[in-house]
Amino acid sequence: MSSDWRNFLLPNIGQSSLFLILNKKNKNKIKSYHLLILISLIFAGCSLKPSVKVDGRHYKNQKVWKQSNPRINKFVQVYSKNNHVKSCLNRASSKRYLNYIHRVFYKHKLPPELAHLPILESCFDTNAKSVTGARGMWQFTRSTGEEYGLSVGFLSDDRLNWRKATHSAARYLKKLGDIFNKNWELALAGYNGGPNYMKRQMKSQGTRNFWKLKLRKETHEFVPKFLAMLIVARKKYPEMYFQGAPRAWASSS
Repeated sequence: MSSDWRNFLLPNIGQSSLFLILNKKNKNKIKSYHLLILISLIFAGCSLKPSVKVDGRHYKNQKVWKQSNPRINKFVQVYSKNNHVKSCLNRASSKRYLNYIHRVFYKHKLPPELAHLPILESCFDTNAKSVTGARGMWQFTRSTGEEYGLSVGFLSDDRLNWRKATHSAARYLKKLGDIFNKNWELALAGYNGGPNYMKRQMKSQGTRNFWKLKLRKETHEFVPKFLAMLIVARKKYPEMYFQGAPRAWASSS
């Protein structure tokens, strides 16, 4: 090989080798840079606290459950001074009722607060009986109980079977929620007074605002009593109140 070709090739071979080495280093740097970005994104995603959402449902308490007005506050004062709420929650805790009720209500995508409706209805007494003939923890009348799958007869009464009655209560509350477009004040009033009664009152009085409706005394007090009980239970007895509840709901309250 002539000296001219040797002088030309050797510098270029050196430059090509150097280029390959530098190119490899640059590629490694790029890969490392991308890896660092990926790791950063993963850690950022883990550290950021998302809005509490499980299975398509939000557990951040809606305004309805934490609202305050003179009608609610009146009963908050009553239940803060007596032991009614505590006694009912003690009974629910000792029998682990809420653990079961929350599982059933979760399947029906009902607000977890509704699991505590027996505090007002029966104080979680599975044998409770009212003067109107309603029976059991969920205080079903015979007609409503049978409509929602409970057998009521001389020898047996499914309204006293709290597990069966819980499934019926979930279906009934789900139906009421649909009827009143998830307005849970109206749905709760419907649970007490009946959906047809509530429809008539809403139509005749021209309002869907529960707080503006003039209703018979028991239904008029039903919703503020229940909301007051929730407030007292949540503030004074949180350990019993959240027993068996979905973790996301408990952590959002």
